[in-house]
Amino acid sequence: MLKIAVLGAGRMAREILQVIHDESQCEVSGIWARNAAGLPEALVSPDLPPVLAAADIAIDFTLADATSRVIRDALIEGKPLVCGVSGLGQRQMQEIEDASARIPLLYDRNMSYGIAVLTRLLQQSGDAFGSDFITEIHETHHRNKIDAPSGTALLLGETLAASRGQSFTDAYHYDPDGDGAAPANSIGFFVSREGDTPGDHSVIFRNAAESVQLSHSIANRRVFAEGAVKAAVWLAGRPTGRYRMLDVLGKQGKSAGASGSA
Repeated sequence: MLKIAVLGAGRMAREILQVIHDESQCEVSGIWARNAAGLPEALVSPDLPPVLAAADIAIDFTLADATSRVIRDALIEGKPLVCGVSGLGQRQMQEIEDASARIPLLYDRNMSYGIAVLTRLLQQSGDAFGSDFITEIHETHHRNKIDAPSGTALLLGETLAASRGQSFTDAYHYDPDGDGAAPANSIGFFVSREGDTPGDHSVIFRNAAESVQLSHSIANRRVFAEGAVKAAVWLAGRPTGRYRMLDVLGKQGKSAGASGSA
């Protein structure tokens, strides 16, 4: 049985706990949280090092402010880490990169298998449409999501730019107050915030004669928890390095990640 430490007590952490409970090949060894309200009390500790020490691997869905501490203690305890924390900045991304030289570390902005498959499709097809096609990324999330475009939308945009040999900084176009028109050879982002939508993303290639659309939609957040647990099972026993969900899908070798928020 793979012993997993769950770091955090928010919605995602609780989904992860349920997924682990439903799995036959892993178990929760400890939970890092300030209080045990609604959690199995015997497993909860506000002290991170003993939670990590009792585990084979940790899954972190806490907050960006805690990421540096989590990475530091994971290095001290020598534990592999799956990180799905959103809102990471350049400093935390560099810490992830540095830590991956000493422990197996998987970080991705989106833990769903579907987005990993979509990312692979974009790697394969991004430059096939050429400059004759306008490229757009549309994303919709719940009304309380603050960051825009979403980290997943940015991930898709970065993948597209790389597949076309572009600088993402140069290709990026987002004008929330404009008319939506994007310059030639750019990647235009279109953002909606409405209702309780967990996350919908579409990539559209179009010209005057035809259009191609690749889309991903989720019904609930459990898909992210399932992806995180599968990533932990996959990462356990891997060599030191930086990994992404593409690697869990079977992509050979290690992937270089992109910085930014999730």
